[in-house]
Amino acid sequence: MVPAASSAPTVVTAHGLTWTAGAVTEPVDGPVSTQGWSVRTLSGEVIHGEGDTIGHERTWTPYDYFMAMFPHKQLALMVRLTSSKLETRDMRPITGRELLKFVGVTMLATRYEFCARADLWATKARNKYLIAPDFGERTGLPRALFDALWSCVAFSVQAESGGDTEKSRWQLVDGFVTNIKEHRAARVSPSELICVDDSMCKWYRQGGYWIRKGLPMYVAIDRTPENGREIQNAACGRSGLMLRLSIMTSAGNQLETATNDDDGLPHGTAVLKKLVAPSAGTTRTVCADSYFASVTAAHQLLAMGLRFIGVFKTATRAFLMGPMTGTPLRDRGELMSYTHTTADGAMDLMAVLWVDRERRCFISSTSTTLPGTPYDRL
Repeated sequence: MVPAASSAPTVVTAHGLTWTAGAVTEPVDGPVSTQGWSVRTLSGEVIHGEGDTIGHERTWTPYDYFMAMFPHKQLALMVRLTSSKLETRDMRPITGRELLKFVGVTMLATRYEFCARADLWATKARNKYLIAPDFGERTGLPRALFDALWSCVAFSVQAESGGDTEKSRWQLVDGFVTNIKEHRAARVSPSELICVDDSMCKWYRQGGYWIRKGLPMYVAIDRTPENGREIQNAACGRSGLMLRLSIMTSAGNQLETATNDDDGLPHGTAVLKKLVAPSAGTTRTVCADSYFASVTAAHQLLAMGLRFIGVFKTATRAFLMGPMTGTPLRDRGELMSYTHTTADGAMDLMAVLWVDRERRCFISSTSTTLPGTPYDRL
């Protein structure tokens, strides 16, 4: 890393915050200790990141991992709701075992190429170089039962009086999302790093606000390879386990379901606080992109007992964008940094401009500007 040119101003005030130029050689708010992630099962056993071995020649299986992460409350709800739909067709209720098998078969189907779903139950292969799928024999789940479950499976309670509205269609998954968040908050202990970002659930059928059936809100973003349902989420930075998620709905639905608990904060900051709320007071480090990053976000997380590293783009209030954009920097690795201190003289924030292929601005309440471990991107 190469320090910035000396032409940058030494002291800058932005919206009442005073920033002072200078390198940061001691970690802001002290060093960050490494923490291992873990998942606590219903039986009280703990899954760690060291490996699959439990002890006494036992190992965790894929089924064990699935059951540790899937909310059992959600499984019971799905059995009850799906059984109610089956009974309206004069079919017997489903058991939890059968529902789990249905989920497994659905996941198995993603490993095959097929034209019609019925092809997966074919007992004869399409050509001599392939093995027949023969799901009926291989999984023990008859095609008729799978088709019935496919059309009857339910994940959440939907208000009968909801009608065909965006709110009523989101009710089909709202309960599922809530149960996931509660289960992960109670059972998963993340590492010292929490990453907040957005992800996409692919949607290949028709979608958009003009479609009365299907996905209530369809999102197409040029920089993402897939379009569909956008989800904002927090995940453990080491294990990759999703900890908490928030479904992005339309502006009208957000206004209708608003709880007025944002305290006038920017939308990105309000969402960020909700996503990392279970980790409050643990001094973990939250990393986020420009949708969530701001000086306000850094201050809010400090008040929650969390550290923050965020990339700046548009939410520039109280950030010294003038010197950051006006100082001549050309070569990759050049940087300039400013710090903010509290009234009692303690350093609490650091603003950094670093030149990569283009300029990158960061706001941070942790770490230093010392050279880090080189990272090569493929």
